[in-house]
Amino acid sequence: MLSIIALSLFDLLILLRPPKPFRLILELMQLPLSARMWLAAFVTVNIVVSGVFEKWVTPFISQVIGAVLSYRLEQKRYRDGKAYKAVEGGMR
Repeated sequence: MLSIIALSLFDLLILLRPPKPFRLILELMQLPLSARMWLAAFVTVNIVVSGVFEKWVTPFISQVIGAVLSYRLEQKRYRDGKAYKAVEGGMR
């Protein structure tokens, strides 16, 4: 989470007041203030959405995957009406 915050702050710095060395290296072109404000709004929304995803959506997705995997492991396999357990790597 710290890296997301650091990268987002760096993005805002480069967007709003890029230091001269970065301006020269990245060859940034001047944007009107209104365009920079729109981009700053998008960066801010991206920060918020990333935080929400990290906090609430990721645990939900991992629970769903865990439930699907546990359900799949509980199912028995049948061949010719007989139940069997799958053997890792197969027996040949």
